[in-house]
Amino acid sequence: MTIEVPVHHKKCKVCSQAFFSDTPIHFKAISSREITAEIVPTSRVEGYDGIMQGGLITALHDSAMLHCLFHNSVYGAVTVSLSSRFHKSVHIGLTVQVRAELLKIRRNVYYLQSQIFQSGKVCSSATSQFMV
Repeated sequence: MTIEVPVHHKKCKVCSQAFFSDTPIHFKAISSREITAEIVPTSRVEGYDGIMQGGLITALHDSAMLHCLFHNSVYGAVTVSLSSRFHKSVHIGLTVQVRAELLKIRRNVYYLQSQIFQSGKVCSSATSQFMV
């Protein structure tokens, strides 16, 4: 099932436009609390030659975790904190899979995690907190 983007978020340059690849990201539900998407990063997100820029990797995590909240009928949430960890380089031109999962909710704070894979290996992981 494709995740529906709220009307007030459809102008987002990262989530709803062709920012990372040649087409917008289409997130899909894989469980009640987890979503995934695949993209092929282009030279628009290149830092070093052939490598995706780290800040844009973090933006991809943030986008995935926000869409995980959309999947759980949470709208209008903003990022309170986000921590990224880089394990391997993300290469331009190769398929990337991003996954995000809603871990818990405490006092209107949503805790999530995200991972980015390429060629079956974890390239980056992140955790975040969102509030409405």
